[in-house]
Amino acid sequence: MGEDWDRLAAASPTGTVFASSAYLAALRCRWSVYHCMRRQEVRGGLLVTESENGEDAVLHPFVVYAGALLPPPAHAQNHVQMLSDHFDMLQTMAELLPGMYRKVGLALAPGVADIRPFLWYRYGEPGPHYVPDVRYTAYVDISGLRQGQNPDETDLFARCAAARRQEVRYARKKGVVTEEVGLSAQFTEYYALTMQRQGLEVDPETLEDMRLLIEGLMAAGRARMFASRTAEGEYGSMAVMALDSRRAYYLFGANDPARRDTHCGSAVLWDAFCALAESGVAEVDLEGVNSPKRGWFKLSYGATLTTYYELALQE
Repeated sequence: MGEDWDRLAAASPTGTVFASSAYLAALRCRWSVYHCMRRQEVRGGLLVTESENGEDAVLHPFVVYAGALLPPPAHAQNHVQMLSDHFDMLQTMAELLPGMYRKVGLALAPGVADIRPFLWYRYGEPGPHYVPDVRYTAYVDISGLRQGQNPDETDLFARCAAARRQEVRYARKKGVVTEEVGLSAQFTEYYALTMQRQGLEVDPETLEDMRLLIEGLMAAGRARMFASRTAEGEYGSMAVMALDSRRAYYLFGANDPARRDTHCGSAVLWDAFCALAESGVAEVDLEGVNSPKRGWFKLSYGATLTTYYELALQE
């Protein structure tokens, strides 16, 4: 695990920040990575998050996409050959995982579109089969925000929902300012308050895992934290963006429930997009639109919907 794995993840069209060594090093959980070989050549990889005893492959809430690192086209390989190569690799994973783990849960990146190798595992035979759960995320193309024009006059701003544009304008009018910060402890405090408002309690260990992950990623240059504050200097909303060579990922967001009406919640993402675009980031993965309220909020930024899959081996 290290530079070789990171080069593999960076070259793979299905590689994400969640498969990077920096991300995994900052994650307080058990995981394993595997290399997929062909004639002594590393062609792909597999990331699995595991139960504490290592017996089960499990989904982890902080690793949105794990699973397969499929290879880019090999030299002189045409499109059909590449699809066949990917199919064979996924088929091997589908067949080997049940022998490696007692239970299997796997989250695939959006780039893994063909899950037939998993669906066809033990096809027509009794016994366990992979059951897919169709999930959704949303991508925002922010490349147009770094063209030197007013961000609120760009095509992306026009694509945003009218309510979101209005909220951003209200934030400007009321003096809301967004800045880059490193307040991991305050972030987790706000996160706990945000979840409490939704009727959910987050245990202290999870909050500590989150804090350590954020700090580890920021120390490695793989995350940036943005916070929007009112004209009075009080932080209302915060967002953590993870980074790789392809895009940014909206990893976590949190709000102060006492300042829900300050428009900070809309400003923090829009201003983060602008700051990220200025530093050369072209795309943001809003990382999940799988509940009604969160889904609408994220899509209201002019995002494009895309699918990914979670797989579970079930009797």
